[in-house]
Amino acid sequence: MIQRIQFDRLLLTLVLGLFLFGSASMYSASTTVAEQEYHDSNYYLKKHMRNTLVAVVVFIFFSSFNHQNFRKLAKPILAIAVIALIVVIAQHRINHIPRPARWLSLWGFSIQVSDLARLAFIIFLADALHSKQPRIEDFKQTMLPLFLVTAVICGLVVIEPDLSSSVMIMAVAIAMFFMGNVKLSHISGFLAIAGSGAMITAWVTPYMRQRILTFFDSSRDVTHAGYQIHQSLVTLAHGGMNGVGLGDSFGKALYLPEPHTDFVFAIIGEEWGFIGAFILLTIFILIFLRGMRIARNSPDIYSMLLAEGLSLSFFLYALANVAVVVDLIPTTGLPLPLVSYGGSNLMITAAMLGILFNIAGTNGTGVPNKKVTGSLSELYES
Repeated sequence: MIQRIQFDRLLLTLVLGLFLFGSASMYSASTTVAEQEYHDSNYYLKKHMRNTLVAVVVFIFFSSFNHQNFRKLAKPILAIAVIALIVVIAQHRINHIPRPARWLSLWGFSIQVSDLARLAFIIFLADALHSKQPRIEDFKQTMLPLFLVTAVICGLVVIEPDLSSSVMIMAVAIAMFFMGNVKLSHISGFLAIAGSGAMITAWVTPYMRQRILTFFDSSRDVTHAGYQIHQSLVTLAHGGMNGVGLGDSFGKALYLPEPHTDFVFAIIGEEWGFIGAFILLTIFILIFLRGMRIARNSPDIYSMLLAEGLSLSFFLYALANVAVVVDLIPTTGLPLPLVSYGGSNLMITAAMLGILFNIAGTNGTGVPNKKVTGSLSELYES
């Protein structure tokens, strides 16, 4: 099961560059909050370093573990994720916990269960779509069960409640259905039902409805409901073209809430300027394109769909986070991968990237491929 592989050098360079850039920016964004909350400006950096050590181990394991073996484990892994979702929801209901039921503590680490479910579901769906290719047009026997599994996973995540993560899982599922040769009529019908369900859920859930109303209210009070987004835009604008310099942000000085987590991109825009923010977004795009190239060069449908699902999930999270910061969509609470502070997302991202590296380094049967090389201009090349 464990194997030596040859790394995709370009992808490794992009990921390391993103992580180092993100870590420096996260530390800069967190110092004021850490000093106020824990009287230690390095508090979040220390925890981030601990999380990083664990994430490196996770990455090495998953990059060395033949991704084909996940096919045998796909259903058990998904079952574990479903049980974990049910457990956190039950704990929330039984103990009358006021905050959302999203976290499960394991061995000193808090895991956001929706992240675990997202990874488990991508593995499961890639295997299921591969196995069912001969009968992929049979709605009753093939697609209906897969649609129901998707609905159950997304439904449990919504109950936590975490509509944003549920929408992300649904978006990745729709894309994988499309890339897995599912009939457009089946996808369209499922999308219509899922979209309607998401809109109804958002409207009947008070905090979700408030976020949407705040987003569409052009006259929103910037001192209350619209404060965070207003401060985000002010912080971004303050950076100008070249930025104010690393560590010199005004927004992080308790003006912008969550500067080191959900809104770290605003601090990056302020300290590094438009140029730095543009470079960061470019790295995300290049990682996504590289992942899709790996998918296209995969020798079987399972490997292709797995690489596509992982790459798309990584990119959609980044896209959603940035869209919130620049006020293009309502607040989601989704982190910026490899940049926002948070151990749970870092671990899952490390696992996802590890699997992607394994797909790049093997031909789908466990035999190492030739080393994947290439320049930025070769991202689209076979």
